[in-house]
Amino acid sequence: MKQGQIKVTKENLLQWIENYRWMVETIEEARQPVAKVDNNSYIGAKTAMYGIEATLPKASGGTSDPVFTEVQRRVYSLNYRIKEYEQKIAEVQKRIPYVIGDREFEVLHRLLDGDSMRAIGKHMKLSSTTIIRTRECIVKQMLMGA
Repeated sequence: MKQGQIKVTKENLLQWIENYRWMVETIEEARQPVAKVDNNSYIGAKTAMYGIEATLPKASGGTSDPVFTEVQRRVYSLNYRIKEYEQKIAEVQKRIPYVIGDREFEVLHRLLDGDSMRAIGKHMKLSSTTIIRTRECIVKQMLMGA
């Protein structure tokens, strides 16, 4: 296995399906400050390009602004997690077409939406045990398909 790849096991896949919704939300939330950094709104001090200020010495070294330091910490620490979450989400999405059956498909999408076993069972008028068995069937199909 190459560096940066993730291992897909039954337990991992179950966990990724269970955590799918919050991983997507975390990525969306984490991308907001990253987008600001890409637009240069947080990076470095603004320096005058013209006039007398342009001839004055420029600041060297880092910044002592604690807010800027915190933004940098968050952006760089989130990059690794964002990439990891994206890989897990992509792995689940890649395997969705292998799910066969209307019941399985409905349960899978409700799981991906973050619904609990009890809520899915109540909606589909099935017991939570049946939903758990259906989830096991879904994971088996997803593993066999890829």
